[in-house]
Amino acid sequence: MQRIERFCKTTRWFHWTFVLPFLGLAGSGLALALRETLAFTEVTTRALVRAHEGIALFWLLAPPLVLLSGDTKKALADLCQPLRITKSDLRWLALQPLALLVHAELPPAGKLNGGQKLNALLMGAVASGMALTGAWLWLRPGALVPFLVHLALFVAWVPAFGGHFYLAVLNPSTRPALRAMFTGEVALDWARHHHPLWVAAELGEPASPEPRRIPASRPLVTAALADEQA
Repeated sequence: MQRIERFCKTTRWFHWTFVLPFLGLAGSGLALALRETLAFTEVTTRALVRAHEGIALFWLLAPPLVLLSGDTKKALADLCQPLRITKSDLRWLALQPLALLVHAELPPAGKLNGGQKLNALLMGAVASGMALTGAWLWLRPGALVPFLVHLALFVAWVPAFGGHFYLAVLNPSTRPALRAMFTGEVALDWARHHHPLWVAAELGEPASPEPRRIPASRPLVTAALADEQA
């Protein structure tokens, strides 16, 4: 099976040094929020606060260091992808709900589709807000306003993470994309189906304007399995 490189090693390391500590922050932060319910002792609470702060420091420092120490140019190009929202991306976002339920035609996508770009932008906004309010709480422990904003951002992040996890791990049609975050490569046929504009640009092929189609007569799961085989 032919494969194509989707993400360089620097982009992959940047992704994991951002995601894994963030999950650690989410878990330790949730535990702190529920410390009374979980009957934590004062010693346990203090230790958990220190762990939360240590993970936060790693989360703030590791991704930029990875970015600067590897293939910075390629990784920056990947990170800038979500900032390029096109009319095609907006059409993709508008039609995606219909494509899941009834017959609809999705416009061809580049390296990232409209949903991936929107998710990345939302994650960037949440992460920035978390970092700012977290620093505020570190300087002024117990301050109400940053705590409420910090909590609200966490609540907003949960469904976004759930959707991302479903698409990356559980959904048959989009699950092959996860391979790119481990090996850097995806199947060429899968890439041509889901990201034809990007493949055409990478291989110097003429870009096909034909949209992706999901017939209304097939159940969603059947359609997803067919997409995976396409």
